[in-house]
Amino acid sequence: MQITTLIPAYKTKYLQELLAGLLTQTRKADRIIVSDDSPNGEFTEALQSPRYSTWVAQLPLEIHRGPRAGAYENFKQLVNLWGGSSELFHIMLDDDVMFPDFYAQHLAAHQMAPISCSISARWTANERGQPVEGMPVPEAIATSNNRMLSVGPNAMFSSTVAPCLNWLGEFSNCVIRADCAPLLFKPEFAGVSYAGLWDLGFFLAASLQAPVGYIQDRLGYFRGGGEGHSAQFFGPHMKAAHLGFVALALGGLRLGRLSDTQARFCCKSIAHALTTGYASQADMLAFAQLLNRMADGDAAAQDQFLLDWAAFLQSHGF
Repeated sequence: MQITTLIPAYKTKYLQELLAGLLTQTRKADRIIVSDDSPNGEFTEALQSPRYSTWVAQLPLEIHRGPRAGAYENFKQLVNLWGGSSELFHIMLDDDVMFPDFYAQHLAAHQMAPISCSISARWTANERGQPVEGMPVPEAIATSNNRMLSVGPNAMFSSTVAPCLNWLGEFSNCVIRADCAPLLFKPEFAGVSYAGLWDLGFFLAASLQAPVGYIQDRLGYFRGGGEGHSAQFFGPHMKAAHLGFVALALGGLRLGRLSDTQARFCCKSIAHALTTGYASQADMLAFAQLLNRMADGDAAAQDQFLLDWAAFLQSHGF
């Protein structure tokens, strides 16, 4: 099996660590595609500088100009550039880090069972790259003696959407089977868009095609803080990440993967989170009121949420 690394590039700050992660893989990528979305090509300039020439020469790198239309549009360009040329692909964000056995273990997972994608556990690190916490993995999975588990859609939806808990991570710690690529171009369930929570939505969508392989070993880390969206709590991406759980709940309800009780519990939880965390944000307080009504079974509130959610996504360019 061949694997292609897709890098939606923007920040040059962690370029050395990114290249080191690629170079030290015990099973290296067969192809590496970089789509440079930095405003003036700063990433390409840094990558082609003499400082990294020896490293770059050892990697099967190709560089393309990004669309400069938002991070997710860059993801889609990369998938188009890859074009199904390998059995597996990996979207590696430029500020995350993968450990040396990352590709070897993910490849082994795909060779072991017919899975839609493989997801490995990871650390959350601070700006300096020091691990500070692990993911909130459900006890039934965390205490399993199996190093790789096969997780189906019912378990995926009930353990993430119902409790509003993304214990899986993001694209950087996931290797995807080629035939799941089309899912990245239509981020919705039963007509409900989950844009803004693309990673978790994709994992759930992939599980509907084939089980997800979960690797217990922590094979990398997500960098918290810094310049990432997760550090901008009042920004549109973090707001969308909260509201996206409700979109996933409604989509899961329509698909029959969540019960009405589970969907209402999700609405109640997100309403509380918005009221607590966004008390100064009128737009989020308005959503909180809608979600409380939805938690009480108000069908009109659900219809209004879908309209307001679509308007939110459009106004922020999602």
